[in-house]
Parts: sequence; C-alpha cells; structure tokens
Amino acid sequence: MALIHRGIHRLGYARIAVKDSRLLKTREFYTQEMGLLETGIEPNRVMFRCWHEPYKFSFVVDQSDKPGLVEIGLHVRDDIDLDNFQRKLTAAGVAVDVAEADTELKGLGKSIAFDVPAGPRIRLFADIQQLGYVSGFEGPDWVAPKAIRGTAAPLNINHVAITSPDPERCSAFLADMLGFLTSEKIIDEKGKTISALLFRMAKNVGGQEIAIYPGTEVKLHHVAFTKEDSSDIMSDGYFLKSDGVELDLLGPLRQPYGNTFSVHFFDYCGVRLELCAVGRMTEVHPEIQPVVWSTSNLREALSYYDEALVPEEFFMPCL
Repeated sequence: MALIHRGIHRLGYARIAVKDSRLLKTREFYTQEMGLLETGIEPNRVMFRCWHEPYKFSFVVDQSDKPGLVEIGLHVRDDIDLDNFQRKLTAAGVAVDVAEADTELKGLGKSIAFDVPAGPRIRLFADIQQLGYVSGFEGPDWVAPKAIRGTAAPLNINHVAITSPDPERCSAFLADMLGFLTSEKIIDEKGKTISALLFRMAKNVGGQEIAIYPGTEVKLHHVAFTKEDSSDIMSDGYFLKSDGVELDLLGPLRQPYGNTFSVHFFDYCGVRLELCAVGRMTEVHPEIQPVVWSTSNLREALSYYDEALVPEEFFMPCL
C-alpha cells in the first residue's frame, strides 16, 4: 500500500525584492559568486535555481523600491490539496488570493496566497515547470557543472528565515493551518516560544523549511541553501571572503540550533544568505518531539564555539 503524503511536501521557492536597477548586481552575484543558474529574465525580475534542482526556479528576485521578502512558495501534492487548503483557510477567516497558472510567476501553476498572522506571505501551488536536472535523468553526473565550479554552487534551497513580532502565534498558525511540525524551538523564562524551526518533509540538513526569529516586524532574516558537508562551509567561507563578499558576524559557525555547520554572508544588495551542511535528521511523524533551547543557553545554541556572539545581533533582519 502506497503512503500518500498529503499537504505541503517541500519548500518551493523564496521570492524577495531588492533595490537594484535592471538587477545587474543581483545577476552578477548569484551567478558568479553563488553559482546559481539563471532560468528566467523579465524587465523587473530574475529567476534562479540550484544545479541539483529539477524545477524551473527556487529563488526569485524582483526589482522594487520597497525591498523585502515578497513571499514563500510551498509545493503541495496536487489540486485536491490546493482546494482543501483554500477551504480551510477561508473557513478560518483568512483572506485568500487565487492566481491562475503563469499569472503570478511564469512556470508556476494555479496558486493561492495569504498572509500568516505575525508572519510572511505564503503561496501554495501544485504545479511548477520542470526543466530537469542539469545532467539529465539518465545516468546523471552528480558533480557541479564546470561553468559554476569555483563558486558556492549549493545543491538546493534549504530554508527561509524571518523575524516576527509574535513567533508563537506565527508558528501556531503554520502548525494548525498548514500542518508544519516543530523540530526545535527557543523559549523564554516563562516558557513562551521566541523562536522556532518548522518543517514538512524528512530531511537531514537543519530540520527546517521555515525559521522564525524574534523581531519588531515581519522581515526577511536570511535565505539558506544546502551544501554537501562541513568542509564545503569552510572552503566556501574562505573563497567568498577572498572575493570581497561580506561575511556576517563571526564567519563559519557550528550551530547547535538546527545542528548545522553554516556561514552567513550578504549579497551586493544587503540580502543575508546562508550556506549550511549536515544537521539534525527530522521525520514527518506525529510523535516527533522538538528539541528545546532556552534564553539561558541561547548563545551556545546559536554558535557553539564563539563566545563573542551576541544573540540580539544574530536576530537582526536584513530586509
């Protein structure tokens, strides 16, 4: 008997907006430094995917006078799931916008979008154009193509992190309405959730599709991409720095919160990015228990070795 995983089954894309005329700096950075593949260009938009991804895009950048996180795209199984979510959200009093195929983003099927309380705008979709793997589906060569060797060249998008004025309310909505599970969370001295890592698919890098950090507003904190192992993080951090890319905080980190090796840095427009590897294995199972951190060991949760790290600085949004 086949196991049908209903509902959301993967993070589809992150869509952001930056102030960059003709997106020239954006295109340069994400192709030459990040090693993403450009898959679509419009007058005020550029689409990218990672070399290990079969879909048309996983990262979309719009040109706008109002920079920030536009939306997070989540892939559902089929139109039945899409209709079910629309009914559930509408019944709960959530305003839902419906977009037909190719109207919101070229290559994206019919979708629904809505705002999460104290959280980001989410777009659910069942269909997205597949371009196939760079090296094909038959006997593929799982090595980064020559054209992007020497860049970060991540395997795939990993998660999107936001700040929220009410992380507990935001994470509760994602759990109750969309079926997300919590892999890890940080609580304050009263037991209130101030940060949470949420997931909808089994994975072994970081255990999250959406990360929620405390903040005064709903803002983008970072977009993360997956690397193969911890040695990649060290070498990528070295090469990015040698190219003049601004590294965030203290450089490569051993991060117990999510159990990853990671490096955070900024693109030319101030967007914070993360490369992460290894991490905690999560499984989509109703009996999974979240790992709990507290404000008393917050610094250690964010960076095991770096005692100089200030959590308040780590939680600062970028857009």
